[in-house]
Amino acid sequence: EFEYLVYRDESCEVELDEEPPHGMNPEALETGIMIALMFHCKIPDEIQVMRKTVLDGSNTAGFQRTALVGINGWVETGFGTVGIPSIMVEEDACQLIKRGKKRVVFGLDRLGIPLVEIGTSPDITEPEQAREVAEKIGMILRSTGRVKRGLGTIRQDVNVSVPGGNRVEIKGTQDLRNIPKIIELEARRQRAMISRGRKVPREVRRVKDDLTTEFMRPMPGSARLYPETDVLPIKVSRAFVESVRMRLPELIEDKANRYVEEFGLNPDVANLLARSGRAQLFEFLVEFADPQTIASTLTSTLKQLKREGVNTDVFGEEQFREIFEALKKGKIAREAIPDILRSLSKTPGEKVSNIIKGLGIKTVSNRDIEGIISDIIRKNPGIMKAPRPEKALMGIVMKEVRGKVPGRIVMELIQKAVKSTQGKPA
Repeated sequence: EFEYLVYRDESCEVELDEEPPHGMNPEALETGIMIALMFHCKIPDEIQVMRKTVLDGSNTAGFQRTALVGINGWVETGFGTVGIPSIMVEEDACQLIKRGKKRVVFGLDRLGIPLVEIGTSPDITEPEQAREVAEKIGMILRSTGRVKRGLGTIRQDVNVSVPGGNRVEIKGTQDLRNIPKIIELEARRQRAMISRGRKVPREVRRVKDDLTTEFMRPMPGSARLYPETDVLPIKVSRAFVESVRMRLPELIEDKANRYVEEFGLNPDVANLLARSGRAQLFEFLVEFADPQTIASTLTSTLKQLKREGVNTDVFGEEQFREIFEALKKGKIAREAIPDILRSLSKTPGEKVSNIIKGLGIKTVSNRDIEGIISDIIRKNPGIMKAPRPEKALMGIVMKEVRGKVPGRIVMELIQKAVKSTQGKPA
C-alpha cells in the first residue's frame, strides 16, 4: 500500500492526481534551456512533454512528466571529451518518509518540483574520470545560480558495465569522493559473476554504507515513455534561445580564475569564494575595501562564525558595505569585523555604526599604542628575557587594542620598542 502525506500549504489536487497538470513552469523551462546551452547542446524547435512510467508509488499518477530540452552536447575533462546526448526537465518524485514490508509512506511536498536530468555518453572509461565529470556537471549547474545547494540536491546515478556483462545502474552516489570506489567495487562484482559463468542482469542497484551495491529493481525498458496528452507541446523560437544564450552566466571556475588575475586573490580563496554563493556580494563590496580582506571575511570569517553557532544568514549587503566603509575610513580595524558580526547577528536590524559604538571600538593612535607597550614592558621586566619577546608582547597588547588597530601595525611598533629596549645599556 502507498500512503501519501498531504501538506495544506504545499499540496493541491494536481499532486493528488485529481486535477490535470498545468503547463510547464516558464522559469524551469528557461533554466533547462540555459543549462543545455552551457553544455553546448542543440535546442529542439518543439518540446514535447512525455510520461515516464513509475511503478514504485513515488508519483501518484503512476508516471513522471519529463521533457527533452537539449541534445548532442558535450563536456571537456582531463581524460577527453564526454558526450551529453540528452538534457531533460522533469518533475521530482514524492519524498520517501517511511518504508515498511507492506506499506510505503510518501510526502507530497516535493512532488512536481522542477529538476534537470543530464545523461552522459558511454565515453567514461576510468573511475576517476567519472568523478571529474560529476564535479564538472555540478560546477556548471551551480554556476547558473538557479539550483539548490547541499549534499543530496544534485544526485548522481552511475552506470557500470564490463566486457561480457550488461549495464547496471547504481543509485545513491551522493558523495563525489566515493564514486571511483563504488565503480571499482561494482566492476569487481560483475567480473566475479562472469568468471563463474553467470550472466550479469540489467538492473538498478543501490549503494550500501560499505560502498558495495544491492538489488533495487529491474532496469526499465524503453517502452516506458509515451506522450503526455494533457500538456500541449511547447514551441521554442530561435529568438528565445538566443536571448537565453546572451544571458549565460560565467562559469564558477572562470570566475575563480578572474578573481586571481583581477584582484590578486589566493587561488584557494578565489575558488572558495566563487563557489560560496557570495560572489555577487564580493563584487559589490570591492569598491569599499581591500579585496583580500573582503574575500577573507566572506569565506573564512563567516565559516568560523557559523561553527560558533552564529546565524550568518541575517547579514545584508548594506550592512557589509557599512562595515567595510568603516574599515576604509579607519574607524575600525580588520580584527574588529568578527566581533561586529557577532553583535549584529543578535540584533540584525541595528545600524552598524551603533554596533561599533556599543562595542566601544575607537581608533587608537600609534603614540597611544607605544605608551601601552612601554607600560607593559615596565610592569613585566622579565618579558624581555623571553626567547621571542615580540610574540609574548603581541598577545598582551592585542587584548587591549583588538579591533581598534591592525595587528600588523601593533607588531611593527612592538618590534621597534623591543629593539630600542634591548639597545639600552644594563
